[in-house]
Amino acid sequence: MATIYLIRHGQAQFGMEDYDALSPTGIGQAKLLGKSLQQRGIIPTKIISGAMKRHQQTMQYCLENMQLQQLPAQMMEEWNEFDHRDVLNKYEPRYTDLNELKKDIFLDSNPKAKITEVLTGAITRWVGGQQQDYNESWVDFSARILSGLNKVKDASAKDDTVLVFTSGGSISVVMQHILELPLQKTFELQLNIANCSVTKIKTSSLGWRLLTFSDHAHFTGENSKWLTYK
Repeated sequence: MATIYLIRHGQAQFGMEDYDALSPTGIGQAKLLGKSLQQRGIIPTKIISGAMKRHQQTMQYCLENMQLQQLPAQMMEEWNEFDHRDVLNKYEPRYTDLNELKKDIFLDSNPKAKITEVLTGAITRWVGGQQQDYNESWVDFSARILSGLNKVKDASAKDDTVLVFTSGGSISVVMQHILELPLQKTFELQLNIANCSVTKIKTSSLGWRLLTFSDHAHFTGENSKWLTYK
């Protein structure tokens, strides 16, 4: 049956006005991913990308290093990430001013822990369902991602190898669906999806099968400095 590689985008520029763009680290990660996929002999028959800049850039640098830059790709907005700015701003209205978010994070004694704290709090409010003030609810976001997943499945032949360039939130929804996870475990997974990692799933007569989750072996050894999660 079809094999689908869900690829999280490279590191973006968190806290910047143009978050939807790869950082220099993210560009390097995408290039290393492409080189690794080529060395492993993974040859896609279909390429799909979310419509966001960081998805498109990750795809571009990855395919260039697989020497597949001429292979046509399909853009699917279903694979876009949720609106993290909206989720953060509804959690803490001060964060509509990015400088306030930066102050809270970078002036903290442990910036990495502070980022996790803010993201966890914001997402917890979002998925709780008590507040209806979001541009896209958690329920609608999940339905959108699963619609994209089903479209990929329906359009794929049994021997297809499909690369899907997307985001961590999108991948966590797919994991929740396949593994029947409660919300808490879903978000624990989301926080542990490495940038430019590969989650491999496969269709079967019995439903979806998870083969690998957040595979980032290409960021080990001498390349371990490239491993990031935000």
